[in-house]
Order: sequence, then structure tokens, then C-alpha cells
Amino acid sequence: MKAAGKLFAAALGIFVLQMPGALTLAQGQPSLNGVLADPGERAHVLDAARRATVVINNPCASATFDLTDVVVVYRPLTVDATGAITGGAWKQVVREEGCGSIRTLNVLAYVQGPKSLATTPLLPGTTHADPQLQKDGARYAGTAAGLPEKNCGIGYIADTEFLRRDEATPSGGKGPPWTELWTLVSCSGTTQVSMHFVPDNTGTTIGAGPMKLIPHGSK
Repeated sequence: MKAAGKLFAAALGIFVLQMPGALTLAQGQPSLNGVLADPGERAHVLDAARRATVVINNPCASATFDLTDVVVVYRPLTVDATGAITGGAWKQVVREEGCGSIRTLNVLAYVQGPKSLATTPLLPGTTHADPQLQKDGARYAGTAAGLPEKNCGIGYIADTEFLRRDEATPSGGKGPPWTELWTLVSCSGTTQVSMHFVPDNTGTTIGAGPMKLIPHGSK
């Protein structure tokens, strides 16, 4: 399982953006607007999107990358007594289009300190899993798909799709379970794995399967 986790690591490395001055909030107000509008922040989110595993494995010289308005806050911004931003984490969504394909790419951005902002790619698609769940889920998805394959240097998650959320919360649960479909690519072909997430008292239980293998060249 650890080997599979290495194959499907969502992050290719963390890019740290050193800001010329402390990250500050306009008039001391705890809002992301100023940070999201910063040209440097936007440029480095797009750079992180270009480093996503699915992009590297499917190069397209003519592809365009555009920031969308979708932002998911994982940790609200925090500030010190001077108004400098000292913490916070959020996801930004990037649209890639080119070579006959359109992809939804996701980037995690988080404040490392008053003068630095880190960005790293997350899994592509519409998954509702947070960064830690994505990391954990990748191991389960890889195992369900029988990966890593022997003598195969290809293995990555090409897409995720949120399917549905249950209406009811199970007894003792922390929220309604939800289901997604994750698409993995390897030497054998494309594997679709049904992923189930159940929030409970210990965190979130992840179930992977059933799966469907679509060999390369199949119609």
C-alpha cells in the first residue's frame, strides 16, 4: 500500500512564493479577496496546476490554463496584531483546455508565514475530499485497482467525479456519507474505482470498490 501511495501522491512538490512584504489584509479585514487578486499568487496557482500529475502525463503545448471563481476554504485566514496574515489554507480551481480535452485541476494554497505562501497540486476533478482524504484515498484506490503494476512506470489518478451525498447521517456519524468515481491510468488501461467516504467518530472511513478496468484501445 505504501508503494501505491508513492505512485499516486497528489503533490509533486511545494512551491513557496516569497512575497515582497508581509501578507496583509486590507484595513485589517480577514478576507481572501486581496490575496486572491494578487498577481503573484495567481501566477503560482496556475504554475502548480501545470505541475499536476495528469498534466505532466498528458502534455499539450497549446493548452490554456484559466483560474475559475471557485475557492474552497480549508482553514480561515489568521492575522497577527499588525494585520499580517499568519495562517490559512484554501483550494482554487483551474480549467485546462487543449488538444481535445478539458480538465478541472485543483491547487492547494496555504500560508506558511507572514511572507510566504505555498502552492501544490491536488487531485484533478470534482472530488469533495480534503487534501488529507485525497492522500489517504489514493492508497485505497490504487490497491483496489491492483496497482502498482509489475514492470509498469505509469500510475496516476486522471480524474475524480463527485456522484452523490446521502441524505441521512448514520447513527454515530459526523455527517452524511458520499460517493465518488475515481479514474486511474496505468499500463493495462484505465480503471474506474467507486470511492465511498463515511464521516465517523474516528475521522472518515474510506471504502474503495467495485472497480472496472477499461483496457487501452477498447471502445
